[in-house]
Amino acid sequence: MGENFASPVYIITEHTKAILTKDSAYYRSRILEVSQELNSALRPEQIIDNTCILYGSTLQGRRDSAKDLLKVKSKVPVPVIPEKGVFMLPTCASKNKNNVWVSFYHIKSFERQGNGTYVSFYDGTGLFINTSESTFDMQFKRTGQIIARLNRSFFFGSGPYWWRRRY
Repeated sequence: MGENFASPVYIITEHTKAILTKDSAYYRSRILEVSQELNSALRPEQIIDNTCILYGSTLQGRRDSAKDLLKVKSKVPVPVIPEKGVFMLPTCASKNKNNVWVSFYHIKSFERQGNGTYVSFYDGTGLFINTSESTFDMQFKRTGQIIARLNRSFFFGSGPYWWRRRY
């Protein structure tokens, strides 16, 4: 069986579950989707940046926005395609070879397993990640905060005194 590979420019979709760093002679990323697994010559951050650009920003722009919303400086979750519910959370520093970018809405559950964390996805598959459960939980919660803050105006309006509105 040969390796599946993505086109040189892979674009993240609602079907993308995770993107892992792959250390091989050619491929730099392993991409897990709901129905398939792909490889790409681009690094995970390049894939995320290309997708952000397609949807009107850059990876750095999305990171800066998330940093400002969360008041954090590292391991920042990225709202890649917020209007489609695609939010990617890093499991550790993006320069770390063990970093995995996981799509928030594909995560069904996670639990400690040995020295790492096992993440179960809604499609019945799972992935062992080399990070502690508490670190993964923090990243999961940070991503939830980003989602809540980006959607606040949808539920409550965007005015400065939305809590005073009378209906």
